[in-house]
This record gives sequence, structure tokens and C-alpha cells, in this order.
Amino acid sequence: MFNHLKAIPPDPILGLIAAYAEDPNPKKIDLGIGVYRDEHGNTPMLDCVIEAEKRLLTLQTTKTYLGPPGVAGFNSAITDVIFGADSEAVSQGRVRTIQTPGGTAALRVAADLINVAKPDSELWASDPTWANHGAVFSAADVKMNSYPYFDADKSELRYNAMMEALQQRGPGDVVLFHACCHNPCGVSPNPKQWYAIADLAMERGFTPMVDIAYMGFERGIDEDALVVRLLT
Repeated sequence: MFNHLKAIPPDPILGLIAAYAEDPNPKKIDLGIGVYRDEHGNTPMLDCVIEAEKRLLTLQTTKTYLGPPGVAGFNSAITDVIFGADSEAVSQGRVRTIQTPGGTAALRVAADLINVAKPDSELWASDPTWANHGAVFSAADVKMNSYPYFDADKSELRYNAMMEALQQRGPGDVVLFHACCHNPCGVSPNPKQWYAIADLAMERGFTPMVDIAYMGFERGIDEDALVVRLLT
């Protein structure tokens, strides 16, 4: 039954982690997953996370099954964080929030939604983009394409080339954006450029999808949610 299955290409970042662990050089530098580590190689717990877990242990009253959307209180709170507590989109009933096991699962749910809503849609992601984007969307039978984004030689956004490419997208296309802390290049559009991108989405009619994995780590909580709020 499983003889025809082939292994997917290994994630190069995970390969770097393995190489780092095996390297005996005491001056080695870990270029793997971009998480903070102290001088001892540990990733410390944030005080706010520790406090949240204490409250959860103290206040939770059940371990019963959740409904399909997830924890209602979490969904309500994260909606206010991402869209803003005074969001017109929320007050007008134009926002729906569901909880998934993690960010990658959320992308797969989005891919399945694309297939149900418009099966012949094509998804356009930045060049480069997170390595797993291709695997997740391709596994869901969503056709992947790319648009110009990063100039590695100059270490800057290819804004004009990107806008020219997005001018060619239309109602049958889904365009994937990184809201902040672009993975892997770290370069994001500035606020003025985000406004222009939002205007272009409205003009051309393509469907924007926003991956907001690092909210708060680039400019700030509200600042990093700018593109999400503009596109709603």
C-alpha cells in the first residue's frame, strides 16, 4: 500500500540544526531556526508565558472536547489583537476566527478553503518564501507560483518588480504575504508600500492571504498587523 510513497525533500533549516549538533567546533554558530537563545544555548521562557500557564492551571475547569472553531475566549481575544478592538470589519461581522493546532495547520486549513471556494485558483508566494509554504499548499493540490520579492545582492525589497507582477494578478489568484519579519529574508514592505499593496488588491481583485507568524517582533503589535487591517 505504501510502496509508491516517496520522501519529501528535507527542510534545509532542519539539516542545519543537525549539522550544528554534530559539529565539535566550540566556536560554531547555529544558523538554524530563528529563535532567541541565551549564552548557554537555552531558549528562556517569557514571563508573560509563564504567568499565562499559571493562570490556565489555576482557572481551567474542564478538559472536554472543543467545538470545531476552538476556544471561544481565545478566538475573541486574538481577533481583537490582530484586527484591533475597534475594528469596523469585526463590528460589521466580516471576520471569522478559528483556532488550529499551530501556524502550519492554519495554512493547510486555508489551502483546503481555497480548494472548496474556487478549486482552480492559483497561489502566488514571494520569492523567496518560507520553505514549508510550497509543501503545504502543493500537498493540498493548490498550484504554487512566485512573484519577485527580495534582491539578495542588495539585501532589499524588489518593490517595483513585485508591484509589476501583482498588477497581472486577478480574481482567480490568491497572493500570499508575510505580515512582518519575512521568513526567510527578514525584509518587509514599509507602511506606505503596504497601503499601495492594499489598493492594488482592491483594484485587481485578487484574494490576499496573510501569514502573520511573528506579530510584534518587527515594529510592534499594532504596527505589524497593519497589512491585515488594511486588507479587511
